[in-house]
Amino acid sequence: MLLNLFEELEDREILSIFSKGKTEHYKKGEFLFHEGDIPNSLDLLTEGRVQIFKYDGNSNEITMNFFSPHSLIAELAIITGIPYPASGRFITDAVVIRLPLSLLKSEIKNNISLNHLLVQSLFQKIQALNMTINRGLTMDSMQRVAHFLYHLPVDCPPLNHGQIASMLILRAETFSRILRQLKDLQIIDAERGQIKILNREGLKQFL
Repeated sequence: MLLNLFEELEDREILSIFSKGKTEHYKKGEFLFHEGDIPNSLDLLTEGRVQIFKYDGNSNEITMNFFSPHSLIAELAIITGIPYPASGRFITDAVVIRLPLSLLKSEIKNNISLNHLLVQSLFQKIQALNMTINRGLTMDSMQRVAHFLYHLPVDCPPLNHGQIASMLILRAETFSRILRQLKDLQIIDAERGQIKILNREGLKQFL
């Protein structure tokens, strides 16, 4: 039995929490922050999408996550006072509301909705992290892909092959081979770099 302590906040409630923040516009390809930067604001993505990634020892990008509206971005860094552990780059034009650290310190003492939002966001990220760790440590390549696609939200914006392969820490050729196998089984359709799930239940046989 799941214990649901908080109802999910609606978008209008989230925007209200950031009413004192500064709205900034970004172009596709711009960075919100670089790994190692010191955070000075709590950031809410209201339009567009942002990719969170790190570089491996060979300077290859390893995608950690993607975020869509209305998501908090890297809130753990500003809460704990640590440098950003990864980089954030926009993959579309985007709008972010930034709540300065000075305002955050005063608001967090009295604003119940803000604390609610932080707990809710951190809990969602912990769930996503647990899922990622489980995939990486206990699953083979086919299971990783099937697990990722099975749990992919229906309303998730399209991700290209390279982005997904990076998230699953798979070589591009390995990922392409698995997609061909799933396509031959008529479980997915993979055309023009995008993946359409035709038979979500069919993915279960690999889990």
